[in-house]
Amino acid sequence: MANKGEWGEPYAALRILGDGKLYIADKNGQKNPNEWMSVLDLIRHEAVDRVVTYHVKELGDVSIEISVNNNFKTSINSLRFMMMADRLSSEIVSGRGRSFEVSDEIMEFLNEIEMLHIKAKSIDKSDLFLSICDPRASIIREHIGFSIKSEFGQNPTLFNTAKASAVVYKVEGMNDELMNSINSLVDDKGHAAVSERCSMLIENGCQLDFVGFPYAQRAGCEAFKENLDLIDPRLADVVERMLWNHFFEHFPKNDLSDVTKYLVETNPCNLTRPEIKYPYMIKSFLYAAYCGMTASTLWNGESQVNGGFIKVSAEGEVLAHYALESDAFKSYLYDNCYLEYPSTDEGHGNYAKVYKEGEEFFFRLNFQIRYR
Repeated sequence: MANKGEWGEPYAALRILGDGKLYIADKNGQKNPNEWMSVLDLIRHEAVDRVVTYHVKELGDVSIEISVNNNFKTSINSLRFMMMADRLSSEIVSGRGRSFEVSDEIMEFLNEIEMLHIKAKSIDKSDLFLSICDPRASIIREHIGFSIKSEFGQNPTLFNTAKASAVVYKVEGMNDELMNSINSLVDDKGHAAVSERCSMLIENGCQLDFVGFPYAQRAGCEAFKENLDLIDPRLADVVERMLWNHFFEHFPKNDLSDVTKYLVETNPCNLTRPEIKYPYMIKSFLYAAYCGMTASTLWNGESQVNGGFIKVSAEGEVLAHYALESDAFKSYLYDNCYLEYPSTDEGHGNYAKVYKEGEEFFFRLNFQIRYR
């Protein structure tokens, strides 16, 4: 069983092998019929010790030669890949429930082509690798890593929330009674009423001072702050202000392009040329998140992806987005990403809850980023 997004991974592989080519998205994320790559090989690391290679071989009809750990297993006509991709797409779209099974016919085909795991083992954030040829210049590039982002299910996450990604405020003007009153505010589902709690803090004259991010045990420091400093020393303050604007000033928009425009207008860091610097910082942050930066582990600035990502649209169209430090790719992320605010459970840092350390009071806010 798997959810819609997870089923999108084997679907993408079937579609790419059936088509024998992979179209490249333009700067707006749309299919460019004049930009495509011929696929020579598709490689899936199904496990640490199991690498499956699909070699596209033209002998009359196009056939796909399948090898496991460089040992030849079978050869199957590409038309069967195309047919099974169509059927799998239909079953994913009609799938019900959080997770579901697909038909025996599709499962038998996946077994036949040595695709024993729905989700391959990600290697440096890549879900599959391609050897490709640009038909216009006849340039061959081998073993290019791509992550797969499927829109069959929920919008994919670019930056995952973590305990370490929470913005931490020190709260002045707080006492135990007020803390308990604020923490008792819940919505009709029994979840923390985040905006109401923020409003109650302000209404009671509390002062909140941004003091940083939580200590990440694995890294032995405030890893998120260190990572943000590597991109730009002012980025920690920018991230804090984005959350402040949403929860305390009730800025209504979540699209990062709109959030950034508001930063430009208010200029909380008192920057010169804010219309240039804030978008640049946000684009750099999004690209870093795509390249493997997280909140809990120290990042050295190196990309863990050498190709880009493959987007599977809700209609089953498969497009490649190159991420080779291109301004077009950063702009695509900037134009399509949005802030989201996850549940306030322990896994997300128990944010929106006033807490005490010694005699001092603190409060946290948190976020994640998805893209359309």
